[in-house]
Amino acid sequence: MKTRSMYKAERMSLDTLPEPVLETILCCLPTEDAARTSILSREWRYKWTTIPNLRFTLRNRTLEPTSDIASAKKYMNIYDVYRVLLLRQGPIHEFTLVMDDYWQRYNYFEFYQIILHLSRKHIVKKLTLDGHDDSEFIWYKLPESVFTLHHLTDLCLSTFEIDHPSIFKGFSSLQRLDLSYVKISTKTLLHLLSNCPSLKNLSLDIWEPGDKCTINELLKCLPVIEDLTMSGDVSEWLVVDSVPQELPTSLIHLKYLCLNQMCLVGRHGSAFLLCLIKCSPNLEHAHLEMEWGLDFSAVKDEYSDVWLEHLNELDVCFGSNELQTEFVKFILARSPKLKTVSILTVVDRKQDSKMLKTLLRAPRVSPGVNIYTWK
Repeated sequence: MKTRSMYKAERMSLDTLPEPVLETILCCLPTEDAARTSILSREWRYKWTTIPNLRFTLRNRTLEPTSDIASAKKYMNIYDVYRVLLLRQGPIHEFTLVMDDYWQRYNYFEFYQIILHLSRKHIVKKLTLDGHDDSEFIWYKLPESVFTLHHLTDLCLSTFEIDHPSIFKGFSSLQRLDLSYVKISTKTLLHLLSNCPSLKNLSLDIWEPGDKCTINELLKCLPVIEDLTMSGDVSEWLVVDSVPQELPTSLIHLKYLCLNQMCLVGRHGSAFLLCLIKCSPNLEHAHLEMEWGLDFSAVKDEYSDVWLEHLNELDVCFGSNELQTEFVKFILARSPKLKTVSILTVVDRKQDSKMLKTLLRAPRVSPGVNIYTWK
């Protein structure tokens, strides 16, 4: 059993740590846990109030019934978050708030006040807001004060309805934007993206936008994009317009492309996919999970000049071994630095073995490529 002197010695060893080390330790903790370090000693009482990164997860206690009073009190509520902000003695550079089935209608005002406080008092650079709520299955409107955080470099929003104010002047420093399961019109989305001139990383998963835009219109808003992910319901609002041999904007900076569960059909869809790849000459990693219906044989001759000098990793799942074989053969012949091809298979082992044999015999310009299948 530890004696009082042993505990005192441990506290003294903590107190002698350099300030940057202490800050790093506290930043790695959820903010409610960082606040609990105030009981360690008098020297630690206010250390947590100066850390620049705050992370909160609010949970609905009524969904987790317990007779343990300590357990019932372990989660912070939205009023606690606001009180923490008022106690702050230093800048806030990163702020994360996850509403894990926590929403109640009367909480929205406090949530609005929290974001308004951040916009007026702090230079926030990274903001993550997750309004996930399975219990009511509704989207709360994102506070307009988010769009006054002009110093943002990273913005991640999940399960909100988004409409920026008419006076929105853009995010000139924003480099990463993650919109997951949000409601936003394509008009608002295009206006938002066109006012983020430094955007390098974009992830889109939009729910029922109500209107449509073309892929060409979207790509025109992404002149310096390096990492592009489009998932799920994107295919319901993002339409393939007429496909030229070249897209209006060459994606010369694009290094990672993820098309997840997109629906590109027939000759038109195949032409767009190959055109997108052709206009991404510096692509390094492609993850392509597509619906049935592509037809590469009808268009591959038109894109015989495709050359992927930097591609080293390819993941594909097209729902058909014939489509996957045709596409991978096309890429193998045009990617001199390709190292790994990973194929998600959907049929039996015999068909998988046949596909692998075909691909291993296919012409390639990268002799060291490894081809894998998985289910």
